[in-house]
Amino acid sequence: MMSRGNRVIFNQDGKIIYETGEMFGHVLPHEEITRLYHVDLEYGTIDYSKYRIVAIDVETMEPIIEKLPVNETEDQKRIRELEDILLLSIDAELGGIL
Repeated sequence: MMSRGNRVIFNQDGKIIYETGEMFGHVLPHEEITRLYHVDLEYGTIDYSKYRIVAIDVETMEPIIEKLPVNETEDQKRIRELEDILLLSIDAELGGIL
């Protein structure tokens, strides 16, 4: 078992921006930070209900985003399956246009 202390990120005035918190158990040590950057994104730049930031390109300072997985409800899954069945049925009736 390993313990890891709290890492505190703060601004030029000493205001705390983020804390990692202390951890004990199967944890990895903190990575060394040799330089710290920041980027301010305008409100609405990213639709966080559909995407998440995975990294920042340090050369362009642009966010690198990935689409969040869509978790279908059972009703949504059943509707999609029925739509697929209907499309295939219509396709077969019309002679295979799909």
